[in-house]
Amino acid sequence: MTALGTHHGDTGASDPGPCAGGELPVNPFLALRVAFGMLLGEDDFRVLIGNPRGKLMLHQAWQHGPGVVWGLPVRRHGDELRVGAGLGVDGLGREVRLESSWCLSLAEWAKTWIEAHPAEPDGEGTAAGPAPTDRTHGEDDGDGDGDDDEPGPPGHRTLRAWIVAEFASCLDRPVPALADPCDVTRRHDDFSRIVESARITVREDPPPPRLPYRRVRVLLGLAEPRQDDPADQEARTTAEQVARVPAGQRAEALLAAFRWLAAKDVTELAPEREQGEACPTWAPVTEDHAGIPLAELTVEITEYDGCVRVGDVAVDPYVRTAVLPTTTLQELVCGLAPGLLGAAGETDAGGPRVIPASLAWNEDMTSFSFKVTKPLAAGSAEPESVEISSLSAHGRGWATDEVDEVQLTADGRTVVVDLDQPPAYETVRIRIHGTGPKPLFGRDPQVPLAGLVGGPPGGRHEGHDAVITHHLPRSARESAAGRTEA
Repeated sequence: MTALGTHHGDTGASDPGPCAGGELPVNPFLALRVAFGMLLGEDDFRVLIGNPRGKLMLHQAWQHGPGVVWGLPVRRHGDELRVGAGLGVDGLGREVRLESSWCLSLAEWAKTWIEAHPAEPDGEGTAAGPAPTDRTHGEDDGDGDGDDDEPGPPGHRTLRAWIVAEFASCLDRPVPALADPCDVTRRHDDFSRIVESARITVREDPPPPRLPYRRVRVLLGLAEPRQDDPADQEARTTAEQVARVPAGQRAEALLAAFRWLAAKDVTELAPEREQGEACPTWAPVTEDHAGIPLAELTVEITEYDGCVRVGDVAVDPYVRTAVLPTTTLQELVCGLAPGLLGAAGETDAGGPRVIPASLAWNEDMTSFSFKVTKPLAAGSAEPESVEISSLSAHGRGWATDEVDEVQLTADGRTVVVDLDQPPAYETVRIRIHGTGPKPLFGRDPQVPLAGLVGGPPGGRHEGHDAVITHHLPRSARESAAGRTEA
């Protein structure tokens, strides 16, 4: 971690513990109880201060999380990197305020970085293992006459770092005080104020990601489920179940799934522990991970004859997290209301739906079947109720495949479609009508096919077509004989 730069009031970071010397105490679960005639000392006042302060930090750290409240822009101005004034909340729930701009000389920082990371002959030109792309100064050219006085060609490196805002504080306003009899220095004054501010650091390693509520993120599509993680697969299965619920009931189903998975996530949530510590602290993260990431910094530098020249500089603020006010969150949630209210207002007529996973072909590809969720009315399944076409993989376009006959099983839940010959090509598109003059119709209630399972609500007068795209195995197509293309 690099702490170069200029900023008034730059001091060491605060210790969140309750007995941190000159720092303000933090006691979220310890309160002062007073009674008439009780003699109060310094420790009692520290408890009095530390309880509300600790509760505020506890609430902000766990209920809101770290991030930028306003400002703290990171920009390049010539050779300087500047961080503007702003406010944030760190991982321990402390307000981090930068009152004035903080500046860093990029050339000085790059030179210090290079001194700390000497070039390796076989390394790559990155911050993790920086190395010049050409021969460095004083390197032997292979003829045995190495000349240290003649500089070699310039070397190039790409440095990556992360700009982080950390909590800092300093003592202020000394006032007269009674000397402690045990203090050999016999001090007669002490500081009466602690000024809280920010310290900007440049870190070599990216901030560790902290993304709690993993199951909920998978449910809402914010995280890709991992194949080897049972919790992720559970959330993926739940999301698929919610998607199959009729649109008018989906909001209620999603809420139930959200509460169920969030309950599991919060049960497994725990504070981060320092290495070797047996008991967790009250905070979600440790002091080392409490900083607020502001930006990722990428710097192109050139080394030549002991000099460092800064080239292109990219400042990417994507790593920062914004802490949004509750009123803004309320309004953003209301932005989803029209879609939810519209979906809830549409009532599904209860028509049968096609189950896509039930599609099955016979061996010679001249017949296929599929299942529906409710029995179909006898006589509603006709050849005009199903359309099938196939697409060439070699640019020949679409081919229309003729339906010879459509039959229903006795229970009305399985539809068998016979073709006059196998599909022309491997990519097959099947369209099962829930609209038009001859759709599949339900037996009870007698309403048109509502489409696929999980689709939008189907109406009493007009349903939805169910469309399935299926890729036939090449081996099966090659074994299908007698195909005549139209």
